[in-house]
Amino acid sequence: MKQFMTCLASAVILLVSCKRDKQNELSTSGVVVTILYPPAYSPQQAAGVTVTLTSLTDGQVKTAVSGSNGEASFTDMLPGSYSISAAHNLSAAEAEQLTGISEAISLNAIQNNAVITAGLDARFELQLQGSALGNLVIKEVYYTGSRTPSGGTYFSDQFVEIYNNATDTIYLDSLCIADIYGVSGLINPDNPPSPFQDDNDHVYASSIWRIPGTGKDHPLAPGSSIIIAQDGVNHKDELLNPASPVDLSAADWETYNEREDGRDADSPVPNLERVYFTGGFDWLITVFGPGLVIFKEDFDKLEQVPIPGSSLAPRIKIPNAVVIDAFEALKDAESAGFKRIPPALDAGFVFASDTYTAESFRRKTASAINGRIVLQDTNNSSNDFEKLETPTPGSFD
Repeated sequence: MKQFMTCLASAVILLVSCKRDKQNELSTSGVVVTILYPPAYSPQQAAGVTVTLTSLTDGQVKTAVSGSNGEASFTDMLPGSYSISAAHNLSAAEAEQLTGISEAISLNAIQNNAVITAGLDARFELQLQGSALGNLVIKEVYYTGSRTPSGGTYFSDQFVEIYNNATDTIYLDSLCIADIYGVSGLINPDNPPSPFQDDNDHVYASSIWRIPGTGKDHPLAPGSSIIIAQDGVNHKDELLNPASPVDLSAADWETYNEREDGRDADSPVPNLERVYFTGGFDWLITVFGPGLVIFKEDFDKLEQVPIPGSSLAPRIKIPNAVVIDAFEALKDAESAGFKRIPPALDAGFVFASDTYTAESFRRKTASAINGRIVLQDTNNSSNDFEKLETPTPGSFD
């Protein structure tokens, strides 16, 4: 009996020791994130702001809300690298109290690669940035492409849908859409993030397309949308890809890239104006996850900027102030360090399960007013978009 008790005691000691060793290996930390309003606001401390910590290792997410002192507290955080984001909407009345201007505002902030060290409490500070709510928004982006019946890849069925989220008719003449320079993640082992990443006041476009018109040729009623197709055809056709999820023959516009070799066929769908183009034979937005913006500005006023260390064509520098809406998708949950769009325009990102999955991303519905759907717009793709197994051009079904 004595020998049995000795063995039992030894087992308990061993178990406790192993447990302590495990706890030491996974030593957690407390984290406090202080959220501040933009400099012109009073007071500076931002209360009631939702703060999100996303692990860049496994994609795990934790959220907290800032108190009256602007601090959001997190406990039991595992060591590693995190993306910290904050999002907050102000009504017109709330914005007037803080800024003196009665205009609804969506505020955002993000910090990538924030490091939490085992056993050491950490503090971070984020300052919100933002822009006015209620305008044209990017409703749906289908960029992943599809597989053919034989297992091949097909990308010509990509499209972007733009929606009038306002209460008045908006004229689309001179509206531009652009894809933003930079890779979507570690696609190849030596891929660096965009060299323009540190500029939080501009985006850098690779290609720009524009809706033609003299000012009031293309009205878009509240609650209506347009579809911009890479190719405005029925992609389900037997000669194209019968496994494609979309028929885009009724699209409003297509991005026809006129070339001497005729590799991009011109469909009956109206063509956008090709303002600046750095792609191949067609406007292929990356199937790994594009950054997109819509904006209005005289192209001649925009600066052409060389890519540091590259012989590729210059990129077009677009001020945040002229951007109407933005959307960002990256390769996967661990690719936050490759963001190309500043947090004031889009504080988050979405990601598909893989390339050529026929998955699409559609903006969430916030409410319905007298039958008009109002889409969620917090300037944060992570919050505003949901992943769909199949695209829904022109529909919410």
